[in-house]
Amino acid sequence: MNQDTHIFAHEDNGAKLIHMAQEIADYFHAYPQERAVESIASHINHFWTPKMREDFLAAADAPGQTLTPLLQAARGGIKRKKIK
Repeated sequence: MNQDTHIFAHEDNGAKLIHMAQEIADYFHAYPQERAVESIASHINHFWTPKMREDFLAAADAPGQTLTPLLQAARGGIKRKKIK
């Protein structure tokens, strides 16, 4: 895989993770907001690998990337990889 292919694959992965996170947020949308925010972050922390979470957070930080308000609120509760 050359460098350009690797960059595009990473961007594509980030887009997929944002889409997946948005689907989780959509599921919890009917909950009261505080519970929804906690549930979204909890689901992602429990079921996603640390690499998936890091890739999601990197994609969410990309210039021009917007998240729905509920997903943006949950973003702060998503755990980052522990630095050794």
